[in-house]
Amino acid sequence: MSEAPLRAVLEVERNEAPMRQYVLDGRRFRIGRSLDNELQVPEGHISKQHAEIRVEQGRFVLVDLGSRAGVFVNGRPVQRHELGRDDVVELGSNSPVRLTFRAVAPVRRASPESTLTLVARQAGQGGMGWLARFFEFSRKLGAGFSLEEVLRDVVDLAIDITGAERGMLILGTAEGPLETTVARGAGGSALPRAGLKASETLVRQSIESGRPCVIEDVGDHADLQLAASIVSLELRSAVTLPLVQRTTRSDSETTTTTVFGVLYLDSRKAQVNFGGFDLQLLERLAHDASSVIENARLLGEAEQRRRIEREVMTAREVQAALMPERFVSTPVFDVDGACVPCHELGGDYVDQFDLGDGRFAFVVADVCGKGIAASLLAATLQGALAAEIVREQPLGEVVARVNRLHCRLAPVGKFITMVVVVVAADGSAQIVNAGHCPVLHVTTTGVREVVTDGMALGLDAEARHVAATLRLCPGDALVLYTDGVPECAAADGSLFGDQRLRDFVHGQRAASAGALLQALLAEVERFRRGAAVNDDLTALIVRRR
Repeated sequence: MSEAPLRAVLEVERNEAPMRQYVLDGRRFRIGRSLDNELQVPEGHISKQHAEIRVEQGRFVLVDLGSRAGVFVNGRPVQRHELGRDDVVELGSNSPVRLTFRAVAPVRRASPESTLTLVARQAGQGGMGWLARFFEFSRKLGAGFSLEEVLRDVVDLAIDITGAERGMLILGTAEGPLETTVARGAGGSALPRAGLKASETLVRQSIESGRPCVIEDVGDHADLQLAASIVSLELRSAVTLPLVQRTTRSDSETTTTTVFGVLYLDSRKAQVNFGGFDLQLLERLAHDASSVIENARLLGEAEQRRRIEREVMTAREVQAALMPERFVSTPVFDVDGACVPCHELGGDYVDQFDLGDGRFAFVVADVCGKGIAASLLAATLQGALAAEIVREQPLGEVVARVNRLHCRLAPVGKFITMVVVVVAADGSAQIVNAGHCPVLHVTTTGVREVVTDGMALGLDAEARHVAATLRLCPGDALVLYTDGVPECAAADGSLFGDQRLRDFVHGQRAASAGALLQALLAEVERFRRGAAVNDDLTALIVRRR
């Protein structure tokens, strides 16, 4: 018998984030730091193209693409590995993600215990007509027919097997709302779902217990409450069979079951066909329906994630385009900066503006929150600054005007901390700090903090911002950064800290802007020692030559 197309699911767990699932459908699936990977892992020790899952001769094969940190499967380093069920993949010895390969077995048209086999074994019970119907159902189940058509056939077959008058697929939980997704009558007729009533007591009892509930004749049933719910609908018989989702955890190899609905049948006459062999067939049908619904849910969720990830990737490309591709140095000033987001989209913002006549403005900002909302606010800030910074007005007034705009447009509670520095060719510098980390002034003799007491943007539309002034002597530098640097946490919970930052910058005070920036990023990475990153990392160095 033929099988459905080869598919599998890759479960991705990253720190404390919710587990995500990706469908592997035979196309190349690349993993790495670069944006163009199917799974992006934005960590410093992850290679741009770290690993790849491909299909070779009907098997999923994991390949190391020459990564620096290596690829491990079940704790062992590999170069190539044929993935098996529940294999755990890690990227390097301190992997920021845990990938679990879940093989999704294709639906076979005839397996030893399939519904079709049961019918063939007992064909005399329902005649060759049943057998022909099950062959048709099996063909649809394995041939990729629509979810609606397959589930409709499940209910029609259940009605034929039992002689029931109505059949439904009802989704829901023991205490939550119930939703009828398929409603059919005898003879293959469709029933209107609006206003359709079933025995809610029977349905919820089956969902809660996880077992079939069978009433062949309400007059002989001992449970009075259950019987009353049947009688109130002018029915004499009913049966419910749970729809079950089974999940296996790779770490404990335990399987949990969740009931998410029932296959429901009822009739206005007594039904002896609700028991015995017919119940076995109904249970197989309910199992098939559960598998079809669960596979459709997984594929739908995976496609939804892919769509969201494509949108996030587009948003990140737009965000990256708002920041300088490179920072421009001049004969007077040596400049370099970097922004490393901890998630797909960051809330930090760094920029440089040429004001003419040898004057340049530099800005580093940190938007409250992360993700798309923070990136949109950062883009708004960039536009507002670009419009205001080039005007002939005091730097404090520039920041005040941007603050008033942010208070008017941004949601309540979404504030921004920011520091803006304007330098001139003679070495003079103006600094406005709006609730941000202090600027470090690096001289040949030491490092001091430049502190101003301006309020963060978005908290008070009438807030005043006053510029501090200083002069950069030849060899002096300014270090701007976000709190992702001093608040970077190691595995033991200790923080990098302001003092460690000042001491490190003091030791590197003779280095060029680019060398100091790279040394600082490397020092923070060494301090972190593989611990989870919980904030964006941004720094900007301006040195007078």
